[in-house]
Amino acid sequence: MNGPNPAKNALYFQPKLNDMVSNATRLCAWVLGLLWVWICPGMSWAQGEQPWLLDAVTCHEVGAVMSFETSVQGQGDELRVTLPNLPDDIDVASAQIELPRGLELITVSKLEVLPDLGSVLGAARSDVEGRTLALELEEALLQALDQERVFLEYNRNIGGGGEVLLVDDVEEMRHYLAQKHRELSLERVDLVSNIRALQLELDVARQDLADLEVRAAVPSQALQLVLAGTGRGDLRVHVATRRAGWVSSYDVSWDEGKDALSVERFARVVQTTGLDWEDVSLVLRTGEPLGAAMPLARRPQLKRQSAMSYGGYSANVAWVNSGLSDDRAREDVLNIQAPQSSNWQHDVKGRVGVSGAGDPARVLLDSHVLPATPSWLANASLGEEALRSCHTKSWMDAGFLSGEGRAFQNGAMLGVMPLNMPSWGDSLNVMLGADETVRIARALLRDESGTKRLSGKTVVKQVRQLQVFNLEPGVASVSVVEALPWSSGWAVSVEPSAGGVYDEDTGEVRWDGVQVEKDVPWTAEVVLKVVLPKGQTLVGF
Repeated sequence: MNGPNPAKNALYFQPKLNDMVSNATRLCAWVLGLLWVWICPGMSWAQGEQPWLLDAVTCHEVGAVMSFETSVQGQGDELRVTLPNLPDDIDVASAQIELPRGLELITVSKLEVLPDLGSVLGAARSDVEGRTLALELEEALLQALDQERVFLEYNRNIGGGGEVLLVDDVEEMRHYLAQKHRELSLERVDLVSNIRALQLELDVARQDLADLEVRAAVPSQALQLVLAGTGRGDLRVHVATRRAGWVSSYDVSWDEGKDALSVERFARVVQTTGLDWEDVSLVLRTGEPLGAAMPLARRPQLKRQSAMSYGGYSANVAWVNSGLSDDRAREDVLNIQAPQSSNWQHDVKGRVGVSGAGDPARVLLDSHVLPATPSWLANASLGEEALRSCHTKSWMDAGFLSGEGRAFQNGAMLGVMPLNMPSWGDSLNVMLGADETVRIARALLRDESGTKRLSGKTVVKQVRQLQVFNLEPGVASVSVVEALPWSSGWAVSVEPSAGGVYDEDTGEVRWDGVQVEKDVPWTAEVVLKVVLPKGQTLVGF
């Protein structure tokens, strides 16, 4: 007999039994997966549990003091306590230790220890094993499903070989097989999707485990304290490091309703100790900690202003923005400190977190609304819109320090700029960006430029008109600037009207403090004559 074997074909009589086995297998996989999630819940294996709590940090512009605490109990015998995972620049001699009553410090020493990550490594390995088991179960289900699909495909030809059938209605069986085939196809799509997701999760878990194993093999700095006596209580240790810093950062905008300067003060804090500051009490101070490996006493030095500038920003901005790697900026922070910043301190409200990998944290300190006087700078060379700024002396009452500023207008950030505090008693000038309510227009009224026949020199003769418009109620105080061409060897003659002053060094005509009323344009003219040497021409003017 050449047809299919009736004994094999009889298997189609058991579809319900196959469903029961498949469902039982899925149920087992679901239960095992549930147990794995319950025993090994999703968590980060980046940091293990430590017997010490980092409770508070006093962060200076250069360096920080970290305050750790733990509970100890002495019963008369020698007690050794180890504080691990410290920066490598800590100084044993500068460590401050607060002991519970009844205990005394025998010795304190610095040593290298391997991180205590045994429990975390065990949990990470269990996580990888659990995810591997879940993936293998899903792959086994996929294999069983594919075998069932092959079986169903084989039975599509039931009744075509002349064999003896065990059911009466062949058409009904064929309909059932087709429907079952479609259902299995949909289940296969779900299984393949689950397998891909489990594989990605397993890859992440394996990578986390590999990173942990690398960390576990790298020794870290630690302090070992030897105590004696009888007592119980909290042990506190304060250690200083230079691997931290902060700088002031301000969000500034003009409050139209209050006609004042609105300032939100932040601190950009960076630390590279390798230890995350998680939920710590933070105090900000200027200078550096007394115990941060202080070098020999510094002798004051005189420097040019350009040597102290970092693209217009102060040294502390450059120090923090460099990720604490700019040694010149660090030294300038410590050497060039304004008198008003000496012994400056601010207690941050609430608790904060700062990554130990050098990622900056922007911490809100306070908010201020400062009385200020607005002014505008109108320069047609920079655009039609005037630049608004304001000046205030209230920065002294608020205790502002030099840093960086972000200007906002109508909720949108316009840009980042230096915000350097002036000398004590002087006004702080804050740039607020372009303001479309004050505009400038420039027009060429007359141009009589040409070339002298005898000498061949080019002569530029122009009459220019400047107009400034104020579109808002009130009077705007505007400084108007007209930039003129200038070069060595040129003979330049400038005659401005309306009290303008020509500066030969900058090549600019300025009108300071022009009062422009709403809808009443201010107008001035500039008569310009420039004689260029033979062979030179003036292009684009």
